[in-house]
Amino acid sequence: MRETPYSWSGGSASAGFDAATINSYVGKYVLVAVTYLDASGKEENSMQMHGVVESASEQGITLALKGERDGETWTMPADPKAISPAQPGRYELPETGEIIENPDFISTWMVQKPRGP
Repeated sequence: MRETPYSWSGGSASAGFDAATINSYVGKYVLVAVTYLDASGKEENSMQMHGVVESASEQGITLALKGERDGETWTMPADPKAISPAQPGRYELPETGEIIENPDFISTWMVQKPRGP
């Protein structure tokens, strides 16, 4: 059974928030890579997913996931600095072996657990 990726639960917009830019992502295909780190910064897990941007606001960008995660949604922060235009081509997801052709954007995230008291 594959893990469900943690989604962004919302909050204040990033310092780079630009409504026009964020809204331009709606309907675009995004390939996402997330690396989860423990409190010391050591990699614990990573996962990849892909889908179409369903909605975008300062509360987050929600993807309607496709492929192995079809029917699920995933929300990420509305931070345009973490979203880049994808180079044309074929991308293989190591976790599932899925091949994604010519996504519009790529988004990468590193999520680190907080250090305990």
